[in-house]
Amino acid sequence: MAKRIMSWKVGCVYPIPDAHVDDDGQLVLNRQSIGELSPELMTLMSDDVVATAFPECPAAAIYGYDRGERVREQLEALPTMEPESRRIQRVMLGHLHPLDKSNELKLSQPVTAYLLPKGARPDFCIVVFDSTSAEIWSYDKIVGIVGKPEPEDSALIKFYRGDGTDHVGRTLDDILAFDDFWLEHTHDYLQWLFPIPEPSQYSARVPVLTREDIAFFRTDRHLRTQQIRALDRMLAFYGLKRRDGGIFPLPGLNMRTHIWLKPAGHNHLRITRIIRSLQHCTQPGLARRLQSVVIELGRSVGQVKDQSIGYWLRATD
Repeated sequence: MAKRIMSWKVGCVYPIPDAHVDDDGQLVLNRQSIGELSPELMTLMSDDVVATAFPECPAAAIYGYDRGERVREQLEALPTMEPESRRIQRVMLGHLHPLDKSNELKLSQPVTAYLLPKGARPDFCIVVFDSTSAEIWSYDKIVGIVGKPEPEDSALIKFYRGDGTDHVGRTLDDILAFDDFWLEHTHDYLQWLFPIPEPSQYSARVPVLTREDIAFFRTDRHLRTQQIRALDRMLAFYGLKRRDGGIFPLPGLNMRTHIWLKPAGHNHLRITRIIRSLQHCTQPGLARRLQSVVIELGRSVGQVKDQSIGYWLRATD
């Protein structure tokens, strides 16, 4: 077990929020809460998953479906004449079970009992290695081995601080330097500039805004300033400008050049995301000012449909 612990990377151990043992002795996990802990876990939780127990330590494994099938094949291929192989098969294959597609994941009672010895506090941690596998440990066991877990800054916070990049290697400054044509025709950057708490429908590689991230935005002025830089770039793209505490149209704003003023289009969804992200990232004043100006101009200068106006109105709820 010591060798396994020594291979863990710093910052991969997270306390699991919203976990509890139900009346049937099953550990109940919240898929969304786990996915919010890291990009790797977000990807893992977006897949069908299976769970089992480890033969060498009191922990449970969570595998993505494809990884779980490979593990099953490897276990079944072990030489059955060897006592140790039979023991591993008995523990891992005997406890292997799929977790359904719902947001509530239930580990079986035998697996829960295996990782939670009598008398241990019913709190749990998750150790993530990559986007296809993770381990569940009781809090008491993991703290006794690696000390109190402290999660590292998320990929989103590193990106905003300038210490990291997005999922394809772009920094925040790289994105803000691209021209309007690139901003219009590239579809995987806005989720980094303006994160929201829900996973993207189009890519599992973009960040989800977590409670921890929101706390960083609340206490770190630099992060808020970085997001205002991103807002200023998108305002220029939309023919708008932030000035004297307000947001105003630039000269020459028109529906032909600034296509967000047309009845429909993907930029309406983008604007909804920007308003919601500002609201969640503790910049509600900016969110409301942007909301007000796009609604007014969408009606007076453009021909934006009532459906999009409704989305913008509800974005600060």
